[in-house]
Amino acid sequence: MALKAGQTREAVVEKKSLTGTERIKLLQGAAGIYFFFIMYGRMQEKIFQYKDKNGKKFTAVWFLQLVDALCNVAVGGLGRAMQGSTPGLPQELLLCSGLGQVLSKYCLSASLAAGLSFPIATLAKSAKMVPVMIGSLLLGGQTFSARSIAQAAAIVGGTCVVTLSEGSGKKSAGNSTKGLALIGLALASDGLVGGVQKRLKKKCKEEDKKIRPYDLMFWSNAYMALGSFVMSGLFQEIGTGFSYMSANPAIAQQIIKFGVCGACGQASIFYTIANFDSVVSTAVTTTRKLMSVLISLFEGDGKLNGVGWLGISISAVGIMGEVI
Repeated sequence: MALKAGQTREAVVEKKSLTGTERIKLLQGAAGIYFFFIMYGRMQEKIFQYKDKNGKKFTAVWFLQLVDALCNVAVGGLGRAMQGSTPGLPQELLLCSGLGQVLSKYCLSASLAAGLSFPIATLAKSAKMVPVMIGSLLLGGQTFSARSIAQAAAIVGGTCVVTLSEGSGKKSAGNSTKGLALIGLALASDGLVGGVQKRLKKKCKEEDKKIRPYDLMFWSNAYMALGSFVMSGLFQEIGTGFSYMSANPAIAQQIIKFGVCGACGQASIFYTIANFDSVVSTAVTTTRKLMSVLISLFEGDGKLNGVGWLGISISAVGIMGEVI
């Protein structure tokens, strides 16, 4: 293949289509992400919709993140025991990645607790392509095409249309404002995580250290668990969370399923990141979120007007553009 002006042979190699083995790896990672995180999203929605006999909702969001992270640490530790581990990984970057991830996940759950609807929260979170791209650009030195930028703009624009179509009432508008502010913070955290993970892979490559999927999962979630434990302790949510679970066995089952599905889904994500990069993984998780939104709309009351469905369609175009 002839090289174009200013194009290196390495650049040509990077643009080759995936090999058969790589396609299988991507399919395995994507299948795990789709199945477990669709279930994870359904459990998350049910947890924050649940009310006890006194009409009280579950509000111990940091406690929920702690349970989630501990399940991930258990699965990550098991994976390391079975597949081995790499010593000497840059812990400062893993710490930043873990704290950024737990803040992002907390903000998503907190937005649901604040009353933001699951479809809106999930669709808005799909715009994480934007901060991940910015983070990869600033911290990892990666560049993106005009098409990628247009796709991200479609996701953000469609989300805004859906949000405006839903937030007509004063109460819902107030909840949407607080919820969307939390989503904004979550997206900023995603940008940090995307850039840090890019830098982590670059540094490990320079030091000739192979990043194993379960190493990445274990260390990131260990720091996520540490951050969640500190915050749940500060906000006195550990006792509150346990008490609510003890008094409501139904919600306890949902929380356990939530943690298990999250751990299996995270294993699939880290497997995909280790074999490809954070942008490829984000594209897969973003399309999964679109499916979660549609499932939630059709299983719930589904009262979305024509403008709302137009917004869904616009976002879908941007989302599907990542994998076409």
